[in-house]
Amino acid sequence: MPNDLAAGRLVSAVPTAWKVKRLLWSMVENTVYRYSFHTWSGWRAFLLRCFGAKIGKNCIIRRTVKVYYPWLLTMGDMVIVGDAANLYCLGPITLNDRCMVSQEAYLCAGTHDFSKIDLPLVTKPVILGKDAWVCARAFVGPGVTIGEGAVVGACAVAMRDVAPWKIVAGNRATVVGERRLQE
Repeated sequence: MPNDLAAGRLVSAVPTAWKVKRLLWSMVENTVYRYSFHTWSGWRAFLLRCFGAKIGKNCIIRRTVKVYYPWLLTMGDMVIVGDAANLYCLGPITLNDRCMVSQEAYLCAGTHDFSKIDLPLVTKPVILGKDAWVCARAFVGPGVTIGEGAVVGACAVAMRDVAPWKIVAGNRATVVGERRLQE
């Protein structure tokens, strides 16, 4: 691979204003956000809102949750995001009402176009429907929609959409059941 063709990898397409906001957010995230009391979800929601996130009411956001670009994050009401979850918002991430992202889950809204030598960034939204659950250590890839009420099992890798009320597990996530709520 010729070096001059790959040199484009070293040039960021991210606007300077975003880099500055990201730097400021990183300083806040790694201090007053991270070291807040574990019950202070409202404080963390406030800090995220200060950086452009749209956060609904009564959300629980653990202090070890990582958010890359808060201004690309939208959360509905009563959303829960567990310890060490990573919301890699290179593109928009939307968590609709009452959905849950368990500990160490990874939602990734960006990738690279490997068909080009300079590997340009490609961003695609990640959407979790109402009442969806992404279990511990699961991965949800760019452009994936997890349907209403669907469950992505622990350590599953969801690289394709998950239909509403389906349960998926494994790598590559495949349907293993249907979610039925009991009264």
